[in-house]
Amino acid sequence: MKKIILVRKNILKFAAAVLFAGSTFFVQAQNAPVELKYSGNRGYSLVERTNLRRYVNGKYVGLTSREVRSFISPGTAPSRKFLAKGSVYEKDQWYDGSFYVMEETLRNNQAASAGVHDSIQSMFHISPLGRLTMYKDNGYPSFRSFPAYTSEKVNPGDSWKSEAERSVDPLNKGVFTKMPMLVAYTFSGEEIYREKEVYRIKAIWQTVYGGSVMDPLGDGSLVKAFGGHKADIIVLKKTGEPVLVVDQVDETFVYTDGSQVNFKGTITLFTEFPPAFDSERIKMAVAKLDDGTGKTGTGAEAGQGAGSDWKGSGCWNGGVVSDAGSRSSGSGSGAGQSVKGGASKIVTEETPAGLRLSIRDIKFAPDSAEILPSEKERLDSIADVLKMVPKGQFLVEGHTASTGRPAGEQKLSEQRARRIAEELAARGVDAGAFICRGWGGNRSIASNDREEGRAENRRVEITILK
Repeated sequence: MKKIILVRKNILKFAAAVLFAGSTFFVQAQNAPVELKYSGNRGYSLVERTNLRRYVNGKYVGLTSREVRSFISPGTAPSRKFLAKGSVYEKDQWYDGSFYVMEETLRNNQAASAGVHDSIQSMFHISPLGRLTMYKDNGYPSFRSFPAYTSEKVNPGDSWKSEAERSVDPLNKGVFTKMPMLVAYTFSGEEIYREKEVYRIKAIWQTVYGGSVMDPLGDGSLVKAFGGHKADIIVLKKTGEPVLVVDQVDETFVYTDGSQVNFKGTITLFTEFPPAFDSERIKMAVAKLDDGTGKTGTGAEAGQGAGSDWKGSGCWNGGVVSDAGSRSSGSGSGAGQSVKGGASKIVTEETPAGLRLSIRDIKFAPDSAEILPSEKERLDSIADVLKMVPKGQFLVEGHTASTGRPAGEQKLSEQRARRIAEELAARGVDAGAFICRGWGGNRSIASNDREEGRAENRRVEITILK
């Protein structure tokens, strides 16, 4: 009988060490003192999925389901002026993020819309201990400096505390409120997650907002918030990059009219990395679009100007516009490879974010996102190239010439980026793989003083993220 009991205990111990989550097994491994450090330097997609039961003044009113997705690419420090605030920023990793809300609160069981998405830009810096500093803040990412690490080596069971911040918009008003977090972490040890070596960390914190703890730039009608969070965190052992966070939420928000909105449920954050692809194969395919057999649009139409071939010898390394409005240079840039001899004019450029296809002198109707019929075959060919990257992720950026109308140029560049993505989706590329944004005339690659230069600046760039 004692032997049977002992066998049963061993079976139970093994079962407790193997936790099943979806199709993924977590297996507890041997642990030793380890150093937790963030050293990520690649692009990724961050998904924040919210499934919360919503109560208004104690009455259940429905399920809030919301998904925020992002394409986040390695970048460079935004400016020397900002670096002067702290030299540590120059050494650590900067990121350029494009966020979009995929799902809003569901009503009447209506499914969320799918398709091409416009983006919300952010720019931020992450230190080796996971501290995040926002440079361009439009409300995303929601969790900042979370998770954060300790400078001391840790054993399973060791704990530490760190300050963090959440950006919240409970009523989806488009007004974000920054709420401080004091997070208590406990290191659980090493595991295997989806065939990767990872660390598991547990976190707990209380929501404290109101009184002396207020965001003067936040929602003025939000006067108080309280509640609690418990989170399981999985980070890659090699880089410290979080790949999964499951946050159990019970949180209440109080407004000036006396109403209270309570949310109970789960916020899940997970990281996806773009699939690998053969850059050289893509470049060869692009080159063949204009090898003398292709039939792309020709000539200057609708005032766009054909311009001349652009022979690039350098590229932007990921991220920023200098104070003068020109593209900043940086180490690690790959050389641009132009398609010569015809009107296709597609330049391939290696960037830290991925392989960029810069499509020059797109033929749009004047001051419009309407694409002229002569571009049909060029778009057909570009769609065929993108299909060479199954499950790829594509950042589409629109640019205009700079003619002294920045507001109109910004809007037009956004509209043109979206239109190109919609045309490619209509040709069989997954619409959900696109995210769009525009830069107006802020990132010129040629002089705007001559028509040839302005034609070069009227372009759309598609980055195949890596």
